[in-house]
Amino acid sequence: MATDLARLHDVFDLAMRIGEGLLSNGAPASEVTATILRVISASGIRNVSVTVTFDEVSISYLPGREAAPFTRIRAAGARIQDFTRLEAYEQVTEDYISGAIDLETAAAEVAAVPARERVYPAWLVTAGLAVMGGAAAFGLGAGVLTTVAATVTAAVLAVLTETLTARRIPLFYIQVAGGFVAAIAAVLVHLIDPDENSSVVVVACLIILLAGLTSLGAMQDAITGWYVTASGRILETFMLTIGLVIGVRAGILVAEMFRADISVSASMPVSLAGLLALVVSGLFLGLGYAISVQTPPRSLVWCALIAALASVTASLVTSIGLDRVWAVGLTAAGVGALAAVLAEKVKAPTLTFVMAGVIPMVPGSRIYRGLLAIGTDLAEGAGWLFEAVEIAVALAAGAVLGQLVAARILRMTGRAVSSFTPVIAAPFTTLRRRRQVAAGRPRAGRRGGATMTGERTVLSPSSPAGPPSQRSVEREETP
Repeated sequence: MATDLARLHDVFDLAMRIGEGLLSNGAPASEVTATILRVISASGIRNVSVTVTFDEVSISYLPGREAAPFTRIRAAGARIQDFTRLEAYEQVTEDYISGAIDLETAAAEVAAVPARERVYPAWLVTAGLAVMGGAAAFGLGAGVLTTVAATVTAAVLAVLTETLTARRIPLFYIQVAGGFVAAIAAVLVHLIDPDENSSVVVVACLIILLAGLTSLGAMQDAITGWYVTASGRILETFMLTIGLVIGVRAGILVAEMFRADISVSASMPVSLAGLLALVVSGLFLGLGYAISVQTPPRSLVWCALIAALASVTASLVTSIGLDRVWAVGLTAAGVGALAAVLAEKVKAPTLTFVMAGVIPMVPGSRIYRGLLAIGTDLAEGAGWLFEAVEIAVALAAGAVLGQLVAARILRMTGRAVSSFTPVIAAPFTTLRRRRQVAAGRPRAGRRGGATMTGERTVLSPSSPAGPPSQRSVEREETP
């Protein structure tokens, strides 16, 4: 009995550590829940309920009517973006449910993930963010001075964010400081050369500062019905965006004191040269972002290519007369589908490629136009900001739809779907999924991995284990 209980604790500890790691790195609630259930199901445990909230993962297990319920709760740590660790958690999950490693090995590997050294040192991450700033400015048609200024400012923001974070300053104030620094940099560019389009510095920095938010995961949770987790993530994104707005508005007030014109000029027209600029901009945006979030080296090229493709596609679709919101939504859907297929091929998290692909379409210029207009025309400013919100929603909705369609097609092909395939689903429970599987045609084959037959037999004296065929179907109930 004691041995069985100890092993039961080990299984739940493994599942919760993996779930916490996924949640902390921005994975949506459906993905976290499904992964936890996959691990538990591969261990042969039934009657499990998993609950995922904004910063907490809980597992409840009822062995039988005469047994006491068993509950574990684990709080998620601070949200970070480290896609190397995210990939490590998903790889351990894949190896465990396929039977490649046993429970003890899986537990040891998961425990070692947080202690791993970062793939890229701090100076290279700073360089990646600096490249992002320069690439965003270049794609917006900036001149040499403005592009250099955006590059330097992005590097300053990276160092500032790292320094303030190390001192445990709340992220809200870090966003305020970032927005203010970006606006002041634009003022300096204007004072050096009034003919330069200095506003591009702010827009480029806005893209970088907004790229680190969890808006995509928040919208996916809201769209798929995981409202508790979505509400927390949306509120976090809203507050951090408000902090950014406050910082930029403070910088605009300083610009007005110096009578510096940092208004947004007309966008760059679509031409062959403009498309080439978008390709180069997208490549370096994707590459810089991938480095900044610790993407494994083998995925860097794919992130750069997806970002370049998304940047050009969104621009071309907009140029043919389609509304920007629809153009962005359709492009994001293509990015989501491509990311799901690529994740299966490369064996990397889908989120890695989705985030890289949507970065070039972040509505930084519309947010800045809205902030500029609010001081003189509240209705116009609110209109620009509302359009930015529409684009943000279209980005998330399109990316989620693309992943949903691609994941369903991958499952329809009959191939074995790995843990890297995205799970886009409404809230589900173990019992409901088991009824759905039992009602349909039984699937052939069994998942590998460690089993919990002994623990289930001891802890559930009143619940028969059922025939082998029944146990096989129940182990495959989770997505």
